[in-house]
Amino acid sequence: MFKFPFTGKRKSKYAAKIKKAPIGDTEGSLNENKNLNGRFCGRPFDKLEIHANGNMYSCCPGWIDLSLGKVQKTGIRELWNGEAAQKFRESIHDGSFRYCRHKICPSIQNDSLPTIEEAKKTGQFADIIAKRSLVIDNEPTFIDFSHDRSCNLACPSCRVDKILLTEGADYDEKNAIQDHLIKEYFSKPTNRAFEIKVTGSGDPFASKIYREFLFGLNGDDFPNLIVNLQTNGVMFTEKNWQKIHRIHKNLGFILVSCDATSPDTYAPIRKGGDWDLLLQNLKHLGKKRAENQFKHFRLDFVVQESNFHEMPAFVDFAKSMGADVAYFMIVRNWGTWSKADYEEKCIWKKTHPEFDEFMTILRDPRLNDPMVDLGNLTQYRQLAMA
Repeated sequence: MFKFPFTGKRKSKYAAKIKKAPIGDTEGSLNENKNLNGRFCGRPFDKLEIHANGNMYSCCPGWIDLSLGKVQKTGIRELWNGEAAQKFRESIHDGSFRYCRHKICPSIQNDSLPTIEEAKKTGQFADIIAKRSLVIDNEPTFIDFSHDRSCNLACPSCRVDKILLTEGADYDEKNAIQDHLIKEYFSKPTNRAFEIKVTGSGDPFASKIYREFLFGLNGDDFPNLIVNLQTNGVMFTEKNWQKIHRIHKNLGFILVSCDATSPDTYAPIRKGGDWDLLLQNLKHLGKKRAENQFKHFRLDFVVQESNFHEMPAFVDFAKSMGADVAYFMIVRNWGTWSKADYEEKCIWKKTHPEFDEFMTILRDPRLNDPMVDLGNLTQYRQLAMA
C-alpha cells in the first residue's frame, strides 16, 4: 500500500515538465478550435479528480492535455497549487485555453462557457478573476472520485475485460487513494459547501471501495455536501437506493449511461448489462426525481456506428423515464479497440460510409428539444442543418 505524504510543508518533487493526460483519438473530427478570449472556465480553480494511476487533474482528462502530478508522490494539497495547476489556471486567465482539447470538450463545443463578466457575477470567481490568481487559498469545491475502475459491465468502448477489485495489490493501491481523500475531506464533520461525484471511472455500486463509502456516509455530518452519482444504472436498484438513505437529502445530480433505446442495441454496447433491470431502475429514479428526491436526472448516450439511428428515439426515451436531460457525446478510443475497429465505430468521421445517414439523423427535430444537450456533437448538428 502506498504511503502518502499528508503534509504540505516539504518542497514539491513535481518536475517542471508537464505530463500529458491519456487521449482518445479525435483525428477526423469536424469540430473546430474556438476563440475563447473573454471566456472563463472555473474547473482549474475549483475541481480535482484522481484516476486509477494516481494522476490528479482539474478537469476530465478526456477534455484536457494536462496532469497535475501523482498524489502518491506529492499529495493532494501540494498538487492543488503546484506548478501544473498554476499553468492551467494561467491558460484560462490569458484566454489561450492551451491545455484544453477544444474539439472534444463539451463545454467548449456547446458554447456553455460563461463570459468573464458573467463569471464575475457568480461571486465565487470575482476575486480570482480580478487578481488573476494562480494560487487558490480555498479547498476544491468539486471532487471527482475516479480512482477505482471497478464496474459490473465490460463495455468494449471502456475496457477489454470486467474489472472488479475486492482484494490484492490493485485493490490496496486504489483503497490507499480513497483513504487519502477521506482523510483530507471527510475525517471530521464540516459545514463547508462542496460537491463530490462518484464515479466517472466505473460504477459506484459495483466498486467495493465506493459502495462502502456511500453506504457509510452520513449526510448529517456534511449538511452542505452535494453527492452526485454517475452510474450505468443496473445496480442502482431500489434496495441500493435505500442503502444510501443517509445521503438522500445530499443528492444532487444522477447520471445514467444507457447508449440505447432497445435491448438489441444495448446488449453489445453495454456488455454484461440487464436491459429489463435497467428499465426498472430508471423508472424508480424517475419517480424519485418527480418527488424532488434529487435535483437533476440525466440519461447519457455515447454515439457510435451501432446506435446512432436511435438518437432521436433516445430523446423520447429520456422523457418517458422522467429525465431532465438527454445528453449525447461522440465515442472515443481509450486503447480498447484497434485502429480499424475504432474507424468502424466513428460515425462522426466524414470518411465513414454511413456519415451521410448520420447527418440525416441529426436533422431530426427531436434533437432540437430543450432537454437535449448535444455536447461535442453540437457543431455536427449545425453542419447538418446548414
